[in-house]
Amino acid sequence: MSNLTDPEKKILQAAKQVFEAYGYTGARMQQIADTAGISKASLHYYFRSKEKLFDRIFEETMAEFIPLVSTWEESDNNWEVKLSGFITAFFTFLRRKSMLFIIQEVNRDPGLLAARKKDGKTKKNRFIAYFERLQLEGKIKHIDTRTLYIFLHSLCAYPILNSVIFKMNLQLSDKEYEHYMQDYPTMVAEFLIENIKNKNKSK
Repeated sequence: MSNLTDPEKKILQAAKQVFEAYGYTGARMQQIADTAGISKASLHYYFRSKEKLFDRIFEETMAEFIPLVSTWEESDNNWEVKLSGFITAFFTFLRRKSMLFIIQEVNRDPGLLAARKKDGKTKKNRFIAYFERLQLEGKIKHIDTRTLYIFLHSLCAYPILNSVIFKMNLQLSDKEYEHYMQDYPTMVAEFLIENIKNKNKSK
């Protein structure tokens, strides 16, 4: 959001709060204006519609996510280092960005993602391609890479999306849960690496 004005940043933060509380369909421009502490007329001056607000938030979020995908491009880095680094970066991204309403809206309307594909072509997921190559090289066990992909994203996202229930059932305060989450990405990385690496072959 570095290229945004202060009023725009304030509006987008307010829009995220309202979208997460009421969903895209239930959110109202007046609610967003009230949350931002501005008039509805001022809100419309910066963003003409609720759709424009959502599009801007979606694009800003995706622009920050795309660089993470480059983790799976070819490099000399050890695959364990790459996986650990991605999990830490991805978890940090999920915690810092307001992803809940975006996930809800993409599930409601999958076309939101399809419409943003530049060339309309379907390419193999980079994560899948990278770990399929590791299998061929004998560096990891034979595993359905699609399942691995789902495991990784679920392990990173669910503690954030379901934090209220986890804190209640584990009897943790907000501060205690926050402290626990600091080491969580490392535990996830160690768990996945230990369970997929081929221990009979050197890295």
